[in-house]
Amino acid sequence: MDLNDDLNLTEKLFTRVKKVLETSEISNSSPVEEQDANLDETFIDGAMSSRWYRLLRRPTWVWQGADPVEMEQTLACIAMGKGERTHERYLDTIKGYVSGNWVYEWSQLAGRYFKQGRALVEQGDSAAALKDLLRAVRYYSIASYPHLKNDELADQAQLLGNMAYREAGRLFKVPLKEIQVPFRGKSIQGYLHLPTTDKPVPLVIVSGGIDSLQVDFLNLYLKCLEPNGIGMLSLDMPGIGYAEHWPLVQDTSRLHQAVLNHLSEVAWVDHERIAMVGFRLAGNVAARLAFIEPFKLKTVVCIGAGVNQVFTNEEMFARCPRMMRDELANRLGADAAQWESLRTKCQVFSLKTQGLLGTHTSVPILSIGHKKDFICPEQDVRALASASRNGKAVVFDKQPLQEVYDEALKEMAKWLKKYLCT
Repeated sequence: MDLNDDLNLTEKLFTRVKKVLETSEISNSSPVEEQDANLDETFIDGAMSSRWYRLLRRPTWVWQGADPVEMEQTLACIAMGKGERTHERYLDTIKGYVSGNWVYEWSQLAGRYFKQGRALVEQGDSAAALKDLLRAVRYYSIASYPHLKNDELADQAQLLGNMAYREAGRLFKVPLKEIQVPFRGKSIQGYLHLPTTDKPVPLVIVSGGIDSLQVDFLNLYLKCLEPNGIGMLSLDMPGIGYAEHWPLVQDTSRLHQAVLNHLSEVAWVDHERIAMVGFRLAGNVAARLAFIEPFKLKTVVCIGAGVNQVFTNEEMFARCPRMMRDELANRLGADAAQWESLRTKCQVFSLKTQGLLGTHTSVPILSIGHKKDFICPEQDVRALASASRNGKAVVFDKQPLQEVYDEALKEMAKWLKKYLCT
């Protein structure tokens, strides 16, 4: 393909999308209420501000590979944007693919790295090309965030991010592989990262919350898994990314269970040493699998997992910021304006309500959380660990969040090495 034609792809894709809904109105038809504007919550992976619609996941984004200076510069460009906003209260709600729009600003930054990376590939500088391509992936993912289905501008950013990821994957020590798992007339897609193809390797299935894509976990592999000879299979949650065809339902683990069963057919994987790491709602999936597939998993790690109280305690559920409400509604195919109806629907996600949390599993569970994180309160963190043989709870109570995030991932790496490499 001619390089110049290829490099114009970003512009071609986004110019096809003329009049589109801005992200904050995709799944919520209600006006901003005063309670929405007064939420200043702290989470294990970021902080919510009353001036931003999105949860700003600075610690996570930096750990995943975003440059802190570029990140703050881009956020400043969004904050100073002069375009029409869907909600004047929120800085990141400028309409249209224009200066100041969230998707626009992050995609412009990503596009520059994508162009540089491809040029470096042509020049034969693989090391520098890989660095730039992965930076492009990081910024396209942030551009798409929080990855709502039917958000057309975000969809284009996701498409470009996956293109950049595949191109970067050709430059990995062991080239990136993809798996396709048949499921109910469609296919579940996952990116498979391997430290070697010379022998079967232990594997960790990794998924994030309902505001994460599977391309977000490469650094977790490079820093925590690959050095220990462990492979990684990243998967999207139901209702997001490559799994957007399937809505979020009470059986949150159905897609991951299908993949887990399929892994017996993958020759590169040691089927006796498989684990799962789940962040946020994917922690719900990981815990669920620990109870229903105890003979196929060596261990699971749940980080900031929503497993019970956030779904059953009305006061806790009411603390969910507008973006989180929209995400839940989007994955359920609902309107977040119907909040009481949404709250009722979400109660089924409680593993205690399902009759699982409160029983015991033979799978060792590492449960990690933060004292000030209402999504995964300390009581749930400890309940999850105590429900498993040799389970362990780690509860942080300090700032800054960047250090907490680093410590959480170090705990995870030690735990996985213990159960998969001995």
